[in-house]
Amino acid sequence: MKLLHSLDQVSKFISSGKKMRDSIPIGFISGLMGTIAMDLSNLMFKKTGLSEKTYAQYAGSILMRPFRLIFMENRILGQILHIITGSVVGIPLFAVLKKTGKDNYLFKGVIYGTFTWELLYSFGLRFGVFRTKSYSTRTHMTTLIDNLVYGFVSSATMIFLTDSAVFSKGSDKQLETKIESEMPKVNDARIEESIYNYEDEVSLH
Repeated sequence: MKLLHSLDQVSKFISSGKKMRDSIPIGFISGLMGTIAMDLSNLMFKKTGLSEKTYAQYAGSILMRPFRLIFMENRILGQILHIITGSVVGIPLFAVLKKTGKDNYLFKGVIYGTFTWELLYSFGLRFGVFRTKSYSTRTHMTTLIDNLVYGFVSSATMIFLTDSAVFSKGSDKQLETKIESEMPKVNDARIEESIYNYEDEVSLH
């Protein structure tokens, strides 16, 4: 019931044109959107034969042996685990955007997607977290693309949902400092000379 209430609140925010400020829901919902986009990309690569596995199979193999994933209910369980993981991983990404500002948010999202690929997929295979294995270089490449899609969509969703006042003003301060530094500096000696000339003129009168 709490989840339904939260989703109802989100729909009201969007329909009313208001923006959200709570970090946890924003990160979770944005991570969910990124995970859905990631899965669509993965399914496309799977159907074209470029990828060997789905993320439901990878996530499901954490809980059970790969041969049990031939059953639909086990793959569904793996998919649920994958969706929860992707949604939660969106929360640190929002913390990064909140701290550094929303400028270049797509670039930051793509970099974060690369980080999640290395942390979750590469380390997961390397250290045996996933019991199912992938051997094709094309599979490794497509999973990297999937994670880039995840970061791209997640960061874009965060900007769409979030009130701009939430983000750091650091980039604006840097811009102001840059503008001030580029302004032509007046020669201090000329200022002092003009002051002395003005005083001389006053004393003569």
